[in-house]
Amino acid sequence: MHHILDESLKCFAEQGCERVTYDDLIARSKVSRGSFYWYFPSKEALYDAVLDYCVSGYVARVEAQFEKTSSKGPIVKRLLDAVLADFNANRSQYRVLLRPPPSKGAIAKLAQWNDDALAFMASKLAPLVKAGKLDAEPRASCPTFSAPFSTASACGSCSKTRLRSPRSHATSKNSSAGSCQWFSADSE
Repeated sequence: MHHILDESLKCFAEQGCERVTYDDLIARSKVSRGSFYWYFPSKEALYDAVLDYCVSGYVARVEAQFEKTSSKGPIVKRLLDAVLADFNANRSQYRVLLRPPPSKGAIAKLAQWNDDALAFMASKLAPLVKAGKLDAEPRASCPTFSAPFSTASACGSCSKTRLRSPRSHATSKNSSAGSCQWFSADSE
């Protein structure tokens, strides 16, 4: 069954859910039509299974990439490196995740993916927030990044993540515009 999911994932990523046909999916997976229908009675059922397949291993994959980063490096840089490494290694999955059909099931799976990503990021950033090395709430003057990076805030003048105390923010007396401490929070 994993072979069918892998090949269908590639097919959906290349052609999109709307354009791919059931015959394309069967031909790509190189299994009999009967076997294919046994596992997936419709294209929608298959797409639903492919979304599950994409979402289910996300946190484990990013955690594995995170563990490969230097523990002495700044935490946000390590998180971004892990997410980008996963993105580069799994582009087909991201193509499918970032353009799902507008169904309630697909939206629910994407919401779960987002919740899992937020929980993972929060678990890594929480020790820095507790230690006062990372602000938990963005400043009113700083636009926030979208999920899963919503726990960090950005300096409006340089659009870089602010990870130090308000004293090092670009708007403080002792700093000039554009001097935010980009990825400079200490690791755990």
